[in-house]
Amino acid sequence: MKSLKLLAATAAATMLVFGTAQAGDAAAGKAKAEACADCHDPADFAGQDAAALTQAIKDVAGGKTKHKSKIEVSDADAADIAAYWAKGG
Repeated sequence: MKSLKLLAATAAATMLVFGTAQAGDAAAGKAKAEACADCHDPADFAGQDAAALTQAIKDVAGGKTKHKSKIEVSDADAADIAAYWAKGG
């Protein structure tokens, strides 16, 4: 029973640490999103879930989602852009 409680506590702590690491910086995302501004208006994404937007950006960068042009962004950049867009700019 103790090992099960320890495992659960470890899993919860890991989720907390890694879940927080995914959060983006909207201020940093503003500058990074300039390359996207020709086609994407941040207001179009206002109120959307930043985590879902991050995954959508990663899917485009990874070639899983069709896009006008190839994009290259790091996971951190994707999270920052998503945070900026989720705030509506």
